[in-house]
Amino acid sequence: MAGSNPQPGTGTRLRVSRAEDAVLVQVIGLGNMFLAPTLQALVESELRSGFLNFVIDLTQCDGMDSTFMGTFIGLSTTVKRQYGWFCLVNVSDENRRLLKMLGVMHMVSLHDGHFPVDETAAATTLYPTTDPYARQKQIHSAHKLLLDADSENEKRFGPFIKALEAEMAEIPTIVPPAGKNDGSAANHKDS
Repeated sequence: MAGSNPQPGTGTRLRVSRAEDAVLVQVIGLGNMFLAPTLQALVESELRSGFLNFVIDLTQCDGMDSTFMGTFIGLSTTVKRQYGWFCLVNVSDENRRLLKMLGVMHMVSLHDGHFPVDETAAATTLYPTTDPYARQKQIHSAHKLLLDADSENEKRFGPFIKALEAEMAEIPTIVPPAGKNDGSAANHKDS
């Protein structure tokens, strides 16, 4: 899974535990473009494993960038399509301000009040991804979602998205040379 290897010197991470029917994800440190692909991969993996409900605990989240907040929109939509729920809990006033500023607050469920966290539950720690391509794809996807969240986001992120798309278009596609074994049955010889 993306981000499962510890990154020396980083305090930013996800602490993941599972209850009967939900996955609790504690965001520790800064929710940013490095941690967003890890969160995305985690939720997708848990959905494939049959979990439909996700609680994102922001008690220890020091702040969030636009990529992380845009990722919430996509994950919430994906989970709701599977008839699950995705909510943010223990949201500080500053993080609430950030979510409101970008329009995310209207697209993702927030649970007001304190949501207790079972510190004794078995947990896994996931770290930010080091894959630059996964990060770039996540940045692009998250910012496209932010355009739908608030009309002001077009002014904020429109030129950035266009520049990012131009940069992504320049990434070469690796195609295997013609005539090489592609692993298909037609190219397989019996011993």
